[in-house]
Amino acid sequence: MAARKSSKKKHTPAVRYLRYDLVNGNAEQETSHFIDLARDLSILNRRLMRQGRTYHVKRVTVISKNTENLGNRISFSTIPESWVAASAWSRGMKTWQLMNKEATHNLTNDISGTWSDFKVYMSNDHRGSSNILRPIDNGGDEAVDGEWTYTVLVSPDGTTGDDTFALHMLGATVGSPGAITSAGLIQSYGATRATVDGDQPNVPGTASDDPLLNVFDYGTTIDEVIDRLETENDNPPYSASTYPGADGNMAKPLVVQDTTIVDGKATVGGFSAMCGLIEVESVSPIANDIYSILVEVAPGNYRGVKADVI
Repeated sequence: MAARKSSKKKHTPAVRYLRYDLVNGNAEQETSHFIDLARDLSILNRRLMRQGRTYHVKRVTVISKNTENLGNRISFSTIPESWVAASAWSRGMKTWQLMNKEATHNLTNDISGTWSDFKVYMSNDHRGSSNILRPIDNGGDEAVDGEWTYTVLVSPDGTTGDDTFALHMLGATVGSPGAITSAGLIQSYGATRATVDGDQPNVPGTASDDPLLNVFDYGTTIDEVIDRLETENDNPPYSASTYPGADGNMAKPLVVQDTTIVDGKATVGGFSAMCGLIEVESVSPIANDIYSILVEVAPGNYRGVKADVI
C-alpha cells in the first residue's frame, strides 16, 4: 500500500532578515533614511516581491558601538493604513494600467517587462533622498541590485509633447499642469472625489420658530433643545476638504515605533508597512554616528513572508 502524501503545505523559504547601516548626520540633528522592503526582499530572494502589499515587520533591533545613552533617538514611520491611502493607491495603479492598455491596444502581444510592477515613492522626500538604505551582510558589503524603476505616468496636459511624472503617496503634488514632477496620490484622490456637505441634516429655516412645534413649548426648554439639535454635530469630525496624508493635513509618514538606544541596544516590536516603505529618523549626540539596524520581516504565505494585498 502506497504511503499517503502529507497535505500540509510546504513552507516557502525566504530571506527575512535585512540588516542596514544607518549613518547619522551632524550631532543632535535629525536625519531621515528610507527603506523599501519590497525592493530589498526582491534583491535578496532573487524574485519579484510586489510593492502593492502591506508588509509585516516582526521586530527591529538597533545596535550601536559608541552611542551615549542620552541625546539619541530613532523612530520608524510608515504610510498611514487607512481606506483613504488604500483607495488613493488603487486609483493610481488603475490609471497606470489603463494608460498602458490604451498605448498598446493595437499591438499583437504584450510587450511589458517580465518584472513589470506598479511602484510608488512614500513621499517627495523619499523620491529626492540620498539616504535610501541598502541591505548589507555581516562584513558590511551591500547587496548587488538589479533594476527597480519607480512608476511614471505620461500626460499630454498643458504641453505640446508630454508631461512625464513620478508618483508619491504622501504630500502635495510637485509642479504645475504641463510640468508635474511627481503627483501626490492622496492629494490627487481628495481633489477629485465628491465628499459630504456640511450641516447635515440641512434644516430649512429655524426649526425652533415653527408655530406648531411651539404649541407645546410651555417654557423655553423645547426651543433650547431644538437649537442644539440644529447646530451641534451637524458637521463631520474630520476635514471635509483635506484628506489625511494630503498637503496641509499630516502630509508626513506616521510614527509606528519610537525608541532610544540604552547601553548600545534598542528593540522595537512589530508593525505594518504599506508598500513596504519605511522612513527611519534618527538623532545622535555624535556626528556621523552609525546605527546597525536589523529588520525581521514576519514569515507568511506570500513567497515566504507576510504581506497582504492592498
